[in-house]
Amino acid sequence: MFGIAGVSFVAWFFSIRTWLLAGSLLKKLRRINNGGAANSGRSHRGVQCTPFLPDSFAVKAQTVRLGSGLWLVGTLASVLPLLGLLGTVLGMLLSFEVIQIYGTSQPRLLAGGIGQALITTQAGLWMAVPVFFFHHILSRRIRLIRNQTNMLFHIMQTSAASRLTDEQHSPENKDV
Repeated sequence: MFGIAGVSFVAWFFSIRTWLLAGSLLKKLRRINNGGAANSGRSHRGVQCTPFLPDSFAVKAQTVRLGSGLWLVGTLASVLPLLGLLGTVLGMLLSFEVIQIYGTSQPRLLAGGIGQALITTQAGLWMAVPVFFFHHILSRRIRLIRNQTNMLFHIMQTSAASRLTDEQHSPENKDV
């Protein structure tokens, strides 16, 4: 039970940490996008074009960190039912040990091992199901961040390329 409680605590710690980091990245992406709208005034299919900003590279790096946090939450969520299963096996071993020593004439002694087996199984599942659910929510949020980051970089590249093309074709650059 201590193992299940410990892994559950660590899983929730990393879940909440990843959730908060994802929220701050979404706010930063909105701020970068809104800052670009004020600076450039151009739009591309309803999305404001943003000029090159150093913050956007920090967002890209933090997005990679989110993936590792998500991976850890998923791994811990997978471990929780296995720890419950381990408790089940240990409880059944305890029950078989009681049968070996006292036979089947002592049902109260058998109940302790069977109870341990059922409680640990239940605890492992009760802890794993919400973490799996939250893992799914986090993965959707991180996918949204990745999509917005990729869109931001695509718009930045398109905007830089069009500025470069405009500069090359401007009348000041042509020799007459």
